[in-house]
Amino acid sequence: MILRKTLLSRLDKMLDEAIAGTFQSGSYDEKLISKIESKTIRFLEQSKLKREQIEGERERVHSLISDISHQTKTPLSNITLYTQLLAEQDLTGEQKLLTAQISDNTEKLDFLISSLVKTSRLENGIISVRAKNGNVYDLVSFAVFECEKTAAEKDITLSFTRGENPVTALFDIKWCGEALVNIIDNAVKYSEGKSVIKISVHEYEMFARIDIEDDGRGIREEDIPKVFMRFWRAAESSEKPGVGVGLFIARQIITACGGYIKVSSRYGQGSVFSVFLSKVLEF
Repeated sequence: MILRKTLLSRLDKMLDEAIAGTFQSGSYDEKLISKIESKTIRFLEQSKLKREQIEGERERVHSLISDISHQTKTPLSNITLYTQLLAEQDLTGEQKLLTAQISDNTEKLDFLISSLVKTSRLENGIISVRAKNGNVYDLVSFAVFECEKTAAEKDITLSFTRGENPVTALFDIKWCGEALVNIIDNAVKYSEGKSVIKISVHEYEMFARIDIEDDGRGIREEDIPKVFMRFWRAAESSEKPGVGVGLFIARQIITACGGYIKVSSRYGQGSVFSVFLSKVLEF
């Protein structure tokens, strides 16, 4: 009985140290413990090594992406400058077209690199998302304002009515605002001109829901689980601008704030993206 209690006590201590990240195999004498303790030590050592390898790999990926961002910033700025200077020259129609294509692809590459850096920082916790209690109408108003110009260029109306009574929830106004901008921008991108995108806020006891509803092309049923995957784009979307990271980043941000995103859609009949934000519960 005493041996059993001693064994369980040792195992309990090992697991506590492993959870706290302070486990050191050298503090246990294999000559004095049972086979079970010995196997447990080897298992914890392997788990610790695996965790360190994963963390090291994440750090290397982040460092690589940061290096790429730093090394490409100047060349991209130069290409943009030279393209603008070239566009001011007396060019033929074909030359103007080629210059415009260079400019568009440079912007796309710059956006891709900045998105990769942002995604890497979010995944590694370098960007701190701090959710605070705030008025959801302020959050939505910010996002709508940011997207109005892009929508107006396609003659699309963003329909949003701010309620008189505040609807409070937990969110980071900067990052959750960016997440909503990404979702609304996506709706604008896949909606036809002269259409309306409806944005509404709904309050419940435990959460607030923001709906972004469009009447665009919609999403095929088999593609719905893929829409938040990094770099995923539907086959028929190749002609649309973008690289397929906006919705991925949006979900990362909302999840970091303790919320989640759902999407419902019928192909050819539009889509509804619903953002759920947790509320502060009072006891």
